[in-house]
Amino acid sequence: MKHFAVLALASAALIPGAALAQAPAQAPAAGQTTAATGAAVTTGATVYDTSGGVVGTVESTDGTNAVVNTGTVKAAIPLTSLGKGAQGPVLAMTKAQLEAAAGQQQAQASAEFKSKLVPGATVYGIGGTQLGTIKSVDASGVTLTTTDGDAVLPVTGFGPGPQGIVLGMTAAQLKAAMSAAAPAAGATAAAGATADATTATADTAAATTTTETAAPAKSKRKPR
Repeated sequence: MKHFAVLALASAALIPGAALAQAPAQAPAAGQTTAATGAAVTTGATVYDTSGGVVGTVESTDGTNAVVNTGTVKAAIPLTSLGKGAQGPVLAMTKAQLEAAAGQQQAQASAEFKSKLVPGATVYGIGGTQLGTIKSVDASGVTLTTTDGDAVLPVTGFGPGPQGIVLGMTAAQLKAAMSAAAPAAGATAAAGATADATTATADTAAATTTTETAAPAKSKRKPR
């Protein structure tokens, strides 16, 4: 079975971490003023908290949620949680509170997802094509068994998808990455074999020299 380490290659096509950071907004904390709902939200609008502080900028909206970018995290906020203020949309959370909530959501989602990275789990690529199954998971990464051999990929290259576990590469990209890694693996193996052969030759020569040195010299007897 061929075994390819494609850690560096796979890391270039990872699933964007922003998807995990899109956490739903929490309910306003006790004592906070809830802004009136039904605010008109447009892409590029600045979102403020109830004290007038800037929370972030609306990066996109789908008519149900608005993705607010604080500069640190991106959080999907239900439009019903945004009110209309004198300066623009108002959220009953401060920037710090939103970032803390999004961070907790991301950590929880990440932990839940990693618990699904187990041997035997099916992995799909971008586009929904089945890539293979997980063979093992350890500190070096995830070993994925494919029809072309085993590939070692970073855990960060995997994420949740509609079918289950998704690798941030298409089937063609993974195949190309494995093919590119093959010559490097072969060169490394050849270099290792050459080094072993050189070591073995040196050891043999040393052993021969030692044997010749250790051989006792024949004594010459004087004639009577």
